[in-house]
Amino acid sequence: MKMKNIFKQLIVLTVLLTGCSDFLEEDNKGGISNDDFYKTETGYQTLVTASYNTLRTMYRNTPWLQLAGTDIYNLSRGFAERGLMEYEQLYPENGQVKTFYQNSYNAIQVINMGLYYNDLAQMSDATRKTLKAELVFLRAFYHFHLVEQFGGIVINSEATLAPRMNLPRASVADSYQFIIQEMESALPDLGTGKSRVNKATANHYLAKVYLTRGWDLGSAGDFEKARTYATAAIAGKNITIPFEQLWSPTNQVNEEVIFAVQYDAKSISTESDGNNQQGIFGPYLGGSELNHKYMNGNIFPSWNLHNFFTENDARYEATFMLTIYDQYFDYYDASKDKKVIPIRAYYPRVWGREYSSADSLAWRNEHRSQIASNFRFYPFRQDENRYRAAFESDMFMPVVKKFDSPSTRAIFNTHASVRDIVLARLAETYFIYAEASIGLNDFAAAAQYVQKVLDRPGNAKDGGKLLPNVDLATAGSQTAALDAYHIETAKEFVGEYNRWPELRRTKRLKDLVGRYNYDVKRIGVNVAFMGLNGQDKIYRPIPQDAINLNEAEIVQNPGY
Repeated sequence: MKMKNIFKQLIVLTVLLTGCSDFLEEDNKGGISNDDFYKTETGYQTLVTASYNTLRTMYRNTPWLQLAGTDIYNLSRGFAERGLMEYEQLYPENGQVKTFYQNSYNAIQVINMGLYYNDLAQMSDATRKTLKAELVFLRAFYHFHLVEQFGGIVINSEATLAPRMNLPRASVADSYQFIIQEMESALPDLGTGKSRVNKATANHYLAKVYLTRGWDLGSAGDFEKARTYATAAIAGKNITIPFEQLWSPTNQVNEEVIFAVQYDAKSISTESDGNNQQGIFGPYLGGSELNHKYMNGNIFPSWNLHNFFTENDARYEATFMLTIYDQYFDYYDASKDKKVIPIRAYYPRVWGREYSSADSLAWRNEHRSQIASNFRFYPFRQDENRYRAAFESDMFMPVVKKFDSPSTRAIFNTHASVRDIVLARLAETYFIYAEASIGLNDFAAAAQYVQKVLDRPGNAKDGGKLLPNVDLATAGSQTAALDAYHIETAKEFVGEYNRWPELRRTKRLKDLVGRYNYDVKRIGVNVAFMGLNGQDKIYRPIPQDAINLNEAEIVQNPGY
């Protein structure tokens, strides 16, 4: 099932035993062989660091497979990754699918090398056990993400010391069994430090794996296990940090973060070695002369995503940048009086009607002294076609601000962010419990856990209780409950890397994309999803090179 490039990497990694790769070679300056070096505690730590560093490789660029082709993101004006966004032109040769596949297996191989030397390296037994547990979890983590995208996968659980060409694809059930065994075996020996894989991380992902297997294999017992592990990950913690504060650039390692790809300015070698999360979601804001952040405009938040937010929901203003001052990052300067800074762009929003000329005049009168010479209004349009009509223009819609990296504001680069990429947080654990409850048809419990997230301090602008769009507890069916649930996760997790797997596992992907995705509606959802022999595209395609180069017989996923 592996691609030509992966086979080459496996052979190259065999050579690493006598000729180290660049990112490890920098630490090996003593003239000893790599085999001897990795058996020292210092040398072994380079393998552990390299294993964690694979997360940066995986998430440094737009993780298309986690985001594209869903209900809350649309094509950008550049039509980037049209195959993934619209399905109709998604083929086994897709470059992003191939990159994801290759990066995942490359990461697994690096981790396998770390596990190979775990028994050989000179260190205390306690350190050895903890590091082994961290690496075992990371290996299972990558296998899980492969299962989410492709179904049954090739399981790679050993360091490649010689080329292997016959790599059979495991069944979906066997793939899950491997992942669960790995994570459960790692859990007892993990620590509690927030800077590494810890017990909360393992509990959270075990809940997510059991949840996903519950939907894929139809097992009520898995939903119960998901709730058990979610409860362990929650560990009695409540949702206590206001949403704007949760995503403050000065509050990154907070109590609600469970697992993140970590960055800071000192950890990157060049200005372009950060990540691009801050610049993905929204249109281009202009060139460097404007001193705004660099937006690559890959993905546009959809019209319906904006409509999911209700008027009383303070997360809307905390998620989107609705006022752009003279310079974009002026917003974060506490020393600057926001009542006197010039305003370049304003994105007004009213609910239930169009923003009127009277509204505009009133706002202008109030902010007359702040209106810049190139100021523009960009009001939200109640009609989706009018909203989309301007998508060729710069700045036409508010960009997502949750991931802004003001410490690198001077760098006009697509990868200027040194913000951590949050992969798991407490609110998601609560939602995992809720989703597992829906799987058990326990809609009352699902509603209770969703409400615990909505009750975050400050979520309701009026100081009262923020309610869900649809009452989960009274849902008439599991499908209705899931649809209500997905509206709530859409608002809570805008821009976070989890939407496509969530819709796929609950089997709501096609229906919700057909209902809400502007681009797919234009094509027709049945045309977009229909593949070969009339089969729907329910997974991503296995890269064709992976099939061609594997001596084992590999069956392509349905629809391709």
